[in-house]
Amino acid sequence: MKKKILKITISTTLFVLFLVPLFLFLIYPNYNKVIGPIKRFNIQRYSEEVTFQLLSKISPTKDKVLGVEETRSIAQSIEESLDSSLLLEEKRLEELNTKIFLPSIEVEGNIFEGISANTMDIGFWHFPISQLPGQKGNFVVIGHRYAKLPPEKDTFFNLDKVKVGDRITVEQKNNSFTYIVTDTLIVEKNDISVLQDFNDYRMTLVTCTPLWSDKQRLVVIGKLDKLYKNT
Repeated sequence: MKKKILKITISTTLFVLFLVPLFLFLIYPNYNKVIGPIKRFNIQRYSEEVTFQLLSKISPTKDKVLGVEETRSIAQSIEESLDSSLLLEEKRLEELNTKIFLPSIEVEGNIFEGISANTMDIGFWHFPISQLPGQKGNFVVIGHRYAKLPPEKDTFFNLDKVKVGDRITVEQKNNSFTYIVTDTLIVEKNDISVLQDFNDYRMTLVTCTPLWSDKQRLVVIGKLDKLYKNT
């Protein structure tokens, strides 16, 4: 009897150990590709995307006119580009309970401040030397790609599904800002050009790519839609 129970236990354990990697590497990615787009499909989003792409072709963004290669500055990696003497005197975003929303890919979560990339372990990380929401310049938010998996929402797992024309909303206790996605690109991990300041009102989202790797960086750029800025 004991031998039979032992055999059943061993067989069950082996079966579970087989199913877990099968789910993670075969079933789950396909589920995300098939079910995710169906859940996220929205006719209004589709029409806005087509309209925005048409307008972008008629009047392309400055980034595309200049070319990505011309704006790149190869230096140390994003996470290592901070000055070691940097001090964070206050955490204004956390005091205002700042949250990010990307409804097109079912992403939402709190934005935290810190001087270390380890801040991403608790949520989305506001790159400390970048601007604040709604300010002129570059507001940079960096997040993990696969530390958490959907249906968890505080992850950039599906950031590659973002399309031009999608909305990124940043909400605070007393304000709300909407950015419209204008560009998506992939850069090398040691390319910090996406962190530099710009003479416009933009938000830059950064995560790892390809999926399950930190070889490169996936970057999504949004421009502030001032029609949605509450004052």
